[in-house]
Amino acid sequence: MSSASKKIRFGLIGCGQISSRHVASIKTSKNAQLAAVCDLNEQRAKQYNVDWTTNYHNLIKRDDLDVISVCVPNGLHVQMGIDVAHANKHCLMEKPLGLNLQQADRLINAFKKSGKKLFAVKQVRFNPTVLALKDAVSAKKLGKINNAALVVRWCRPQEYYDNDAWRGTKKLDGGALLNQGIHYIDILQWILGPVISVYAKTDTIGHKIEIEDIALAILKFKSGAYATVEFTLSTYPRNLECSLSVLGKQGTIKLGGPAMDTIEIWQVANCPKPTIKNGLPPNVYVGGLYQGSCPNHIFVYQSIINYFLKNTKTFADGLEARKSLEIVEAVYRSAKQNKEIKLPL
Repeated sequence: MSSASKKIRFGLIGCGQISSRHVASIKTSKNAQLAAVCDLNEQRAKQYNVDWTTNYHNLIKRDDLDVISVCVPNGLHVQMGIDVAHANKHCLMEKPLGLNLQQADRLINAFKKSGKKLFAVKQVRFNPTVLALKDAVSAKKLGKINNAALVVRWCRPQEYYDNDAWRGTKKLDGGALLNQGIHYIDILQWILGPVISVYAKTDTIGHKIEIEDIALAILKFKSGAYATVEFTLSTYPRNLECSLSVLGKQGTIKLGGPAMDTIEIWQVANCPKPTIKNGLPPNVYVGGLYQGSCPNHIFVYQSIINYFLKNTKTFADGLEARKSLEIVEAVYRSAKQNKEIKLPL
């Protein structure tokens, strides 16, 4: 995989809603090819006009595939991922790695033993606004960070859960913070560093589901900074905001908009507000019924392709994705035990 003309051949497991973002991203690159897909539903498998199967074992054993993208319900991630590792293929895993750390560690260890790469979908890291904030904090433009506030007030109507039987279940979904919120928990720790304690409350207040639809948490970071987290999927009639405020001794930055895709406040001494090119707008689903994060999967795929062809590392791997999963698990443990949880777990 060293030639600039080389095509990285992808196979895809799961042709549901998010698969279209993966397929479009693959097709955008001259150095990538979607070679085959798998879905239990034949009609969904046929939609991309490539080789297809309803048995993922038939897909992963093919000799002509380099990377397998796994886009199935959360509760199926780990076993399918382990099977990909055993088939001696690289893997791109949608979030989360697993329903808990124990599952994730099994997955990470399987790829460590196989010598193949486990890539993780962390597309929000590619938001231009997030990159600008990351650069400012890394360069200490805000000075010592005192505190931060993550607010995700999104809408997921009951129809969202009713339309797919796996959604909202403990066995296959796992949790709203685990499924939707983990992207932004990832940004929080990516920018502010390791978390050392969590105190949280969760509840189900707006939906008929098995999992939480609201989570509130206080995080303490190794740096001494604190952050509050407010996450809910019970905002109506549509998404209200997805914001991150970071307050330092020398300045304040707030990212906002529906998907952390705008700069609302940039007050930093000797660091003017950057000119940000327009990022990709948030995903819109079911004819506008609800929105998601910005569709930066194209950058996720390009980072994988660049790793193989240019030996560059701009992607998130399994160990990197584990960090946000650990925080989410700490939230769940804290809420269940009604006490502060220390990290690492």
